[in-house]
Amino acid sequence: MKLTVFYKILNNNTISSILNKDENSLDISTLIEFAELESVTDDPLKEFVITKLADDENVLAKILGRGASIGDDLKNIAIADLNYVLSALNNLSAFSYIPSEHKAHFCNEYTRSIRAMVKAKTADELFELLCKHYKTLGTGIFARYTALLCSKDGLSGIENPDTTSFNELIGLEHIKKTLTDNTELFLSGKKANNVLLFGDRGTGKSSCVKALLNKYHEQGLRVIELPKNCITLIPDLYKELSSKPQKFILYLDDLSFEKHEPEYRSLKVSMEGQLGSIPQNVLIFATSNRRHLIKENWKDREGGDVHAGDNMQEMLSLSERFGISLVFSAPNQREYLDIVKELLSRKGIEINDEIEKKAIAWQMNYGGRTPRCASQFAAAYRNEE
Repeated sequence: MKLTVFYKILNNNTISSILNKDENSLDISTLIEFAELESVTDDPLKEFVITKLADDENVLAKILGRGASIGDDLKNIAIADLNYVLSALNNLSAFSYIPSEHKAHFCNEYTRSIRAMVKAKTADELFELLCKHYKTLGTGIFARYTALLCSKDGLSGIENPDTTSFNELIGLEHIKKTLTDNTELFLSGKKANNVLLFGDRGTGKSSCVKALLNKYHEQGLRVIELPKNCITLIPDLYKELSSKPQKFILYLDDLSFEKHEPEYRSLKVSMEGQLGSIPQNVLIFATSNRRHLIKENWKDREGGDVHAGDNMQEMLSLSERFGISLVFSAPNQREYLDIVKELLSRKGIEINDEIEKKAIAWQMNYGGRTPRCASQFAAAYRNEE
């Protein structure tokens, strides 16, 4: 047995047993675990192999992932590999298993792609589908998930990302248009801007980022949530993401810095200032309650530093590296009640004076006059009905 393009999948013992047609050494427990926890079809044996092919960081995937074309020789060698794989699967009958259920734990595009490849009857058909998968989804975690979380240990997929949509965000029309226009430029390969969303708490800053992901993930948008302690990893992420076919937003939520924290300099250099070019498929979005991300006090302006003006420029320069800054303000009482009215009307409830009084009392007792508070009241009121 020998594979030329997809040789790395042979490092998996279960795959080796399958391709060697060695039914006696087949690890049934691994296949059952895959069938129950990961499979999206009723043919987990073939799907297990297909998934390993889809996840494989091979030369074919690398070329197609960066948008280049492949030659006939590489194509023919890859098809020969796939012909061998399908032949081995067709001659193996040791594992017949129907999973209990299929859960929607991967993104729709990945699920559709895997299902199509499992149905492939010939090596040529599988090759075309696999090339499409590499070209549009890439490999591994970036293909499976639309939302990811960065940690010091690496990237992990978020299985159930927030489903907020722009339709749920009331009274932010200018902000929504600015964000969608910028994102559509980004997805089309044109120059787009990093974005800072700042302002009062509970006004929809984070929800707008989540809504962008839900609106555009089928067009290849991915969001990577980046805690502040991972900001120093951004240059490494640039290297990893630059060869991927998707577009990525690095998302920094509730961001602010103390003067002594070094991460803000790392972020500033990552956004502008490093010698290497910034990948065209990566943007940085940050939300904050502060317009100026580095906290300052009056003594920063009044004394201590011989060159006080230089000190001020240092502290303000980070926020100025976001090409778009959007301010989120808390609504006045009439606007707050209009949000409540709209949320309730979508559930068939017509607002009246009594409901308005309850809504006002709610915002006085819980969280203040914000869209978040309006949403919480509307949910609580519906539960009372």
